[in-house]
Amino acid sequence: MKNPFDAVQRPYIDPDYSPTPGYTEAEFARLLAVARDHHRVAAYRTRAYALLLVLYTCCLRIDSLLNARVDDLGYDKGHRVLLLEKMKGGGRKKKPIPPAAWDALQGYLDGRTEGWLFQTATGGQLDEPAVWRLLRSLAKRADLPLRGPHGVKGDAVTHALAKPEARPDKVQRWADHKNPRTTQRYNHRKELLDDSPGYGLAADIAGALERSEA
Repeated sequence: MKNPFDAVQRPYIDPDYSPTPGYTEAEFARLLAVARDHHRVAAYRTRAYALLLVLYTCCLRIDSLLNARVDDLGYDKGHRVLLLEKMKGGGRKKKPIPPAAWDALQGYLDGRTEGWLFQTATGGQLDEPAVWRLLRSLAKRADLPLRGPHGVKGDAVTHALAKPEARPDKVQRWADHKNPRTTQRYNHRKELLDDSPGYGLAADIAGALERSEA
C-alpha cells in the first residue's frame, strides 16, 4: 500500500548542525569557578567541581560517568585512570584522568573508597536530571546560557580541536568516536562568528580601498 506521505516534501536537516550555543574556554572556566566557589549549597561544591572537571577533561558521556564506581579508579603505566563500565556501543575503556581533575576528585571523595563515584547525600546514584539541575543553577549564577551535560563533552571536543597542536585523530579517540565525522559535528568552532572568512576579506578590501584613495 502506498504511503500518502511519500509525496510530502520534507525540510532538509543538516546532520552537522546544532542549535545549541557552545561555551568558550573562558566561559567554561567561569562555570567551573562558580561550581568550586559559589554553588548555593556549600557542601556540594566539591562534588559539582569534580564532576564537571572530570566530565570535561576526560571527554565523557554523562551516563558513563554516572555509572562509574569508586573502585573503577585505578593506576596504569603512570596514569590515573577511570575504567568505564558503560560505553556507547558496549565494552570497557580506560580513560586517563589529568592531575587537576584527579585532585578535584580526591578532594570530593575525601578518602571514600566505595560506592558510586558521584553519589547523593544518602549514598544513592546521582542521576542525569540532578546534573541538569546543577548546570541550570551554575549557569544562572555565572550569567551563562544553559548547557546540558552532553554539551560539556561537545565543548571539550571543540576546545581540544582549536588548540594549535591539535590532531583530529587523537581527539577522535579521546572522544570515543568511531567515525571522524562525528567528531566534526562537535566542532562548533566552524560555526563561530569569529571564524568567518568574511572578516579577512573585508579587511583586505578596506586596505585596498584606502590605497586607491591615497
